[in-house]
Amino acid sequence: MTMAESVALSFATFVVKSLGGFLIQEANNLGGVRPQVEQLQAQLNRMQCFLVAADARPKGGADEIIIRNCVAEIREASYDAEAAIATFIVKIGRSDQFPFVLKRYLCIFKENLALREVRLEIEAINTRITNSLTTGFQTCGILNSTGVGESSSSTSMAERQRQLRRSYTHIVEEDVVGTEEDVKAVVDLLVKENTHYRVVSIWGMGGLGKTTLAKTVYKRIEITRHFDYVAWAYVSQQCNIREVLEGILVKLRTPSKKERKAIGKLNHDELVKKLHQVQSENKCLVILDDIWKDADWYSLSPGFPNTTEVGSKILLTTRNENVAKHVDQQCVLYKLRHLTEKESWELFEKTFLRRNEGFTLNTEMIELGKAMVKHCGGVPLAIVVLGGLLAIKHTLNDWKQVSENISYDLGKGKGRAGVPITEILALSYQDLPYHLKACFLYLSHFPEDHDINAKKLIQMWMAEGIVSPSSIPTQVEEKEKTMLDVGMSYLDELVQRCMIQVQLTSISKRIKLCRLHDLMRDLCLLKAKEENFLEIVRIKAFGHQLAWVDSALPSSSSLTIIHRLAVYYLGDHDANSIKSENVIPLSRHEMKNHNHIRSCQFYSFGHKLKSSGWQKLKLLFKGLTLLTVLDLERIPISGNRKKCPRAIGNLLHLRYLSIRDSSINSLPSSIGNLGFLQTLDLRGRGSLRIPNVLWRLKQLRHLYLPYLINRLSCIGKLRLDGLSKLETLENFDASECDVRCLSKLTNLRKFSGRVTPKDLVVILKSPIFNDSNRLLQYSSFRILRGDFRTEEEQSLLRQLLGYHHLRQLTLWESLNKLPDQFPPNLTGLSLWNTKLEEDPMPTLEKLPNLRTLFLFNTYIGKEMVCSFAPSSISGGGRGGYGGCDGGGFPKLKTLELQFFRNLEEWRVEQGAMPCLFHLLIIECPKLKEIPDGLRFITTLRELHIKWASEALRDRVREGGEDFYKVKHVPSIIL
Repeated sequence: MTMAESVALSFATFVVKSLGGFLIQEANNLGGVRPQVEQLQAQLNRMQCFLVAADARPKGGADEIIIRNCVAEIREASYDAEAAIATFIVKIGRSDQFPFVLKRYLCIFKENLALREVRLEIEAINTRITNSLTTGFQTCGILNSTGVGESSSSTSMAERQRQLRRSYTHIVEEDVVGTEEDVKAVVDLLVKENTHYRVVSIWGMGGLGKTTLAKTVYKRIEITRHFDYVAWAYVSQQCNIREVLEGILVKLRTPSKKERKAIGKLNHDELVKKLHQVQSENKCLVILDDIWKDADWYSLSPGFPNTTEVGSKILLTTRNENVAKHVDQQCVLYKLRHLTEKESWELFEKTFLRRNEGFTLNTEMIELGKAMVKHCGGVPLAIVVLGGLLAIKHTLNDWKQVSENISYDLGKGKGRAGVPITEILALSYQDLPYHLKACFLYLSHFPEDHDINAKKLIQMWMAEGIVSPSSIPTQVEEKEKTMLDVGMSYLDELVQRCMIQVQLTSISKRIKLCRLHDLMRDLCLLKAKEENFLEIVRIKAFGHQLAWVDSALPSSSSLTIIHRLAVYYLGDHDANSIKSENVIPLSRHEMKNHNHIRSCQFYSFGHKLKSSGWQKLKLLFKGLTLLTVLDLERIPISGNRKKCPRAIGNLLHLRYLSIRDSSINSLPSSIGNLGFLQTLDLRGRGSLRIPNVLWRLKQLRHLYLPYLINRLSCIGKLRLDGLSKLETLENFDASECDVRCLSKLTNLRKFSGRVTPKDLVVILKSPIFNDSNRLLQYSSFRILRGDFRTEEEQSLLRQLLGYHHLRQLTLWESLNKLPDQFPPNLTGLSLWNTKLEEDPMPTLEKLPNLRTLFLFNTYIGKEMVCSFAPSSISGGGRGGYGGCDGGGFPKLKTLELQFFRNLEEWRVEQGAMPCLFHLLIIECPKLKEIPDGLRFITTLRELHIKWASEALRDRVREGGEDFYKVKHVPSIIL
């Protein structure tokens, strides 16, 4: 069987299992068609077995086309069955909304019609599946009288993956071998004075570690000391010249919000001139990562000085030798080498043993491993991926099987060691269980060099059924797990296999962001294309018209097997620069009758969509009625007509909807029809009208409201009392939402809200906020307009501060004295306008898990001390991590002091704040000097002093009296 057939089988298996889980979940709503549904469930079980049997057939079989057609038919039938059942459930669910007798009788009549329709549809689908199985699989010899065994192989593999110890390896960044010499050489080239060159090019094939080398150089202290300003810019294959130039200027200037807005209004010539001027007047280093084309450099180059007088330089990385050679006549070309066999094996061992501490490779494994590593041709990325693949193989037979696959699949390749790198990476994809194949393919939606929010990705997996209630473990000790937890474990498995790169949260060490390396993304797109998993559509604007470009949209006949669209909006474009045959006008006709589309994600790349274009784009809501995922995040719209259309209420199957940070300013009441919705993301800083219908979204699990107060416009306070399945509620505002509804949210795991002490009285009476409720893991409160002077109010504050789930707290003008005790799990604290008379530091420095501390006009005294006194509270709180224990503020990373107008002396004892990374001091006009203890904080990387006395700034500048205290800090902004 070819790779293409294997991909198709694996994903068809996922679709079948997903539908099975859906049927189990909705069993109570299907009484009227139970015989047909039970028959369909039995068919699904049979299909699962047949698909596994087909997947196990030898490679190169003679019946591949027949099998592939059967698999495609089963997959499409499963999608159709899910759509039919979901539509039926929505229709009968609406009958609960009609209390009057006459309307109820009408609804019963409609229910009977719907029941008949869905019964006929399921019977037809059962017939289709039976025909596919009996004719297709029987022809291939898969279907026989003895039956087929259960699908234990993929199940046991998935179970084995779940039992592995969690590991969070940054793929390339942490598994690095043989780069120190390269780093030293590149740093020397950049800091060398009076040179005749201004550009250094790091060149090499994909996967050699060019970006890793550039990032390491970027962080070296020799660089930050030598250059006045350093800026990093991703260029990538789809280079947006304006975006790159503007981003560099912003990083070199570090402008205020007002100045940044002014930069955004500059025309191209003004922008280029401004950027050129900054680098001509200051010693700057600009790193341009991943340039693909000469034309991109020629477009960018006017923004850079062509002389070396001031000492500004450019470091670029490219896989294109012509770009590396022709950027500049005097350019220094640094060609990145392949690893030696010794270095390759060292890197493999490092990757493997990181995931298998204490495991010893026997002689046969070492011999076999070295042979496989040799196939990687000294390419670090391929070696790391191979190490991740073998890290879950603990027997010699497993290793032999991987080795045989390498010999079979890779022996026909070209290049060093005879192996194409993409095919080496494909080994890891082949080894994934079917549910992880679907997870990996889903990453094909996202643009190149795109940071992917981990929670958002998992919520999309949930919407598509990749993660479902049936995925949650049934063991008693894991009964509190959610689908989000299961999705995070899937993401962990991809990390363990080195298939994605990740950024972790500083507190819980869970995955926050992930992305694909360019080569891994190439593999992901290749497999998505083989499976017809996704279609990427590119749209540009021509005057008032929108058009598909580059023939990205396939014909209707081929689109019938595409279930997902990623729409890339590329902004305004000169129509004369694109051949007319590559332009397809977007019209109502284009998007009708495409009910097979289940997922539609938009990416605007910062381009503003004109009002006329938005009106045309809204046709999607009428044509794609079976959508389960609709992502409109960060879509800017010009003009006044920014309402979400009423037709969105027709998307009855929608499970994920995001308008986060978009220009949409109003939701229709029809959004209450979305009975299957699981995630609704409304975060944004603009005004948003929300009708009071959210309480009807019974399946909602994650609700993100707008950030700021007075952003909800509806009659009466917003009701949320029907959301009994809600797990996440962010940006709750008691001035706009009914606090009494919170007692109904019995499954809440995470809460953040803005309240007054009066609201707090009601909230803390709710059983979900009781400390005995172990479901609530995280709460964040912003408390406004309260002074906590009375005994009753102080008792209320003590109760809140006693909760294990309290992680973030903001008190605004609400204290005249700090409480004696804060919760040990507190990770973030903000105090605004409290004007305390006593130094707050002796109390706050005892918090063992505090990571961020923001103090604004908090203290009116003259002296302040951060001591070495060890924490008096044990540091075993949830989310804690070791490595920075010691004196006061043992884990503090960010400290901001603003408007301490009377502060004259601030002392920091040696050993205090051992983890501090960022320090901001604003409007402390009487502060005489910065603390001597800062010189002992080796972790400090950013120091920003603003609106200070000229005397203090002179002391901190290079050569000043206090410079020795902060000379180790790479970034100092005065």
